Amino acid sequence: MKVPLSWLEEFVDVDLDVNELVDVLGRNGLEVEEVRRPGDGTRDVRTARVLAWQPHPDADKLRVVQVTHGDDEVELVCGARNFDVGDVVVHAAPGSSIPGMTMQAKRLRGVVSNGMLASAKELEVGEDADGIMILDPSTPLDTDITTLLPLGDPVIEFAVMADRGDHHSILGIAREVAAILDLAVRAPDIDTTAAAGPVPVSIAAPHACTHFVGRAVEGVTIAASPWWLRQRLAACGVRSISTIVDITNYVMLELGQPMHAFDLDRLRGPAINVRFAEAGERLTTLDDVERALSTSDLLVCDAQRPVALAGVMGGRDTEVSATTSRILFEAAVWDPATVRATSRRLNLVSEASLRFERRVDPAGAERAAARAVSLLAEVGAGGTDLGVATDGSGDVQRASVDVDAAWVRAFIGLDSLATERQAEVLRRSGSDVEVEGDRLRVTPPTWRGDLTREADLAEEIISLHGYDNIPATLPTLELAGGLTTSQLAQRAVRNVAVGFGLLEAVQRPFVGDDVVLGVAPGGRTVDLSNPLAKDAASLRPTLLEDLLGALRHNVGQGRAGTGLFEVARIFRAPGGALDDVLAAVDPAWQWTAPDGSPLPTQPRTLGVAVQGRRLGPSWLDDADTWSVWDVLAVFDAVVDVLTPAGRSWRLVRRAVERDGWHPGRSVTLHLDDPTFGDVELGFVGQLHPTEADRRDLPEPVAAGELLLDPLLAVLEREDGPRMGVELVRHPAMTLDVALVADDAVSYAAIASAVRAGAGELLDGLWWFDEYRGEQIGAGRRSLALRLRLQAADRQLTDADAEVVIAAVATSAAAVGATLRR
Repeated sequence: MKVPLSWLEEFVDVDLDVNELVDVLGRNGLEVEEVRRPGDGTRDVRTARVLAWQPHPDADKLRVVQVTHGDDEVELVCGARNFDVGDVVVHAAPGSSIPGMTMQAKRLRGVVSNGMLASAKELEVGEDADGIMILDPSTPLDTDITTLLPLGDPVIEFAVMADRGDHHSILGIAREVAAILDLAVRAPDIDTTAAAGPVPVSIAAPHACTHFVGRAVEGVTIAASPWWLRQRLAACGVRSISTIVDITNYVMLELGQPMHAFDLDRLRGPAINVRFAEAGERLTTLDDVERALSTSDLLVCDAQRPVALAGVMGGRDTEVSATTSRILFEAAVWDPATVRATSRRLNLVSEASLRFERRVDPAGAERAAARAVSLLAEVGAGGTDLGVATDGSGDVQRASVDVDAAWVRAFIGLDSLATERQAEVLRRSGSDVEVEGDRLRVTPPTWRGDLTREADLAEEIISLHGYDNIPATLPTLELAGGLTTSQLAQRAVRNVAVGFGLLEAVQRPFVGDDVVLGVAPGGRTVDLSNPLAKDAASLRPTLLEDLLGALRHNVGQGRAGTGLFEVARIFRAPGGALDDVLAAVDPAWQWTAPDGSPLPTQPRTLGVAVQGRRLGPSWLDDADTWSVWDVLAVFDAVVDVLTPAGRSWRLVRRAVERDGWHPGRSVTLHLDDPTFGDVELGFVGQLHPTEADRRDLPEPVAAGELLLDPLLAVLEREDGPRMGVELVRHPAMTLDVALVADDAVSYAAIASAVRAGAGELLDGLWWFDEYRGEQIGAGRRSLALRLRLQAADRQLTDADAEVVIAAVATSAAAVGATLRR
């Protein structure tokens, strides 16, 4: 929203420099994007009257013009043709300046031009560059143009948030500035009283239009608007068209209420009816585009046909033209969602729809219509008020909101913010506030549709109290965090799979309507109501479909063999076999929405699929291929790393026959633990040759999946939460030691002895070299180990290193190793 400072100051007294004002507003939540000064640089440009003109003797498109400032005569050359003798114009004489240019006397095709006649675009008061500015005939001559128009006036452009529709107006910004600076607002004094109008109004869709005001005027004159009005519209980024259209735009910018003017003589009836479109209806809008209407489009209609898209754009058949003498001003309150739906469907965004989508003041329609009528007389467009007709109600009662002042203080983190101070800043925003002890009962004003909850009012209090008045403090946190037991366990599962030579796959969680393999009996898929594509119609009930598809892709790329795994969630409809498995581990286990309704069962699962040649010790070794035994080995190792302390879990295999899988080479997996009972946790099998051929996969193809969530739940419950450790801020120390031992002494024994000797200072241990030779003797070796030492409370010294080396030597000697010095 672009706001000229001079227009803003008509509503609120701002005693600040524009830079200071921008800084204060920005610190209180009213973001400023840019400050411009249209017309800045205009100096000593004065009014003059055209005395005479004649064609240029050597240029068909130029005129030689004589102008006077009162008692002189000046000759110049001009290319415009929209003026005549007697017109009052704007003359930039030699030595004067306009934005970006200083005037000089110049010879043009043999004629000396003493300056130029300025256009609206050259003075940055409009976009018209085809002709020069023609002022009112009564304008005094030799008057500096900056005294007639506020050229160089700062224009502040504000970033309007989606929930602050009131900021799309000068009055709305003025209210916000007044609230921030604790000033009074001078809202326009508008008399809304009027006689009953001649055009009856009826609303057939009251939920989409709460109030409609139609105010009729006759005897109006359609002409160009005065320059002060055109300049204000231009500063706000709106193009001037004619007096009537300019007045509706001016009211929209000033009060935030979009309006439309109908040619009253072109309205049939005349009557106004607000209703939804009927199937097959069409409307040609003001942009000369015929639009097919939907039954969700709200319309303004006369007695026979649609005449406007409600809240979006008027119709061509009833637009104001140069011959219009009677008009009907429309000001209405439309439902934001209805306007937004029509605007988006038709890809038609207007200044009006932009404001209605963000909600206008529901009590502002009658004031806007009355303001438009008063502006007619102000701009000299004449007109006799014929009265007003309305339907709906402009009396909108806002619901009060109870605010706990103590909660606000805790929410803001400012214990010193007294209850009365909270009430004071809310009253500055226009709210009615009643104080009862430490509680506030707040009734927001009609123009603040964003204030509906306690949290909204707390945000308003913060903004008006001042963000810079809230001290910056970091919350105190207990030392906790790091990866949870479950997260660490999933990381371990991935490490196991990678250790077996598998590559991790990450794929989209959707499947199509093809045959789905691996779904246990009773498993039901979760279908999407709005799928992205036919092959993505359901959430995947198994990981195997995607993994087998990835195998096929790799085969197509010429890979001789591939082993893939994925750790992800699968999805089944609630009430299936998976629920029984999870309930056996934890009776309270379930997925529910906030309202308590059941959600799809979605446990974490490990899926594995392998095919073709397996990478052996040598790249020349092509005899080793993947098999079901490899998949079973992966699952056995995974269960081993997920086994809690004090338990000994192992997987029990049971032969099973399933469609698509090789009989005699497929098993279900169960856990030998009474906690789980006799439930199926997994499945491993070799793809049936027929199925493998259907999928264009060379045999053999083995795959399987294992439920992880039941195992992770027990692990989390029995191991408990993991606490984070404080970061060590002191630098580490690195030591290299060499230990000589017989070949019979294992590396594991030596490493264990080193760890025991280094004690708590040891942060890491690596082997990096082994030496055998005559200096050591036959049957012996020297192992080089690197130790990283670190202390949380101090920086280590050489003395600490000597102590560690001595302790390592003693500990190593106990297992038959000697420190080599």
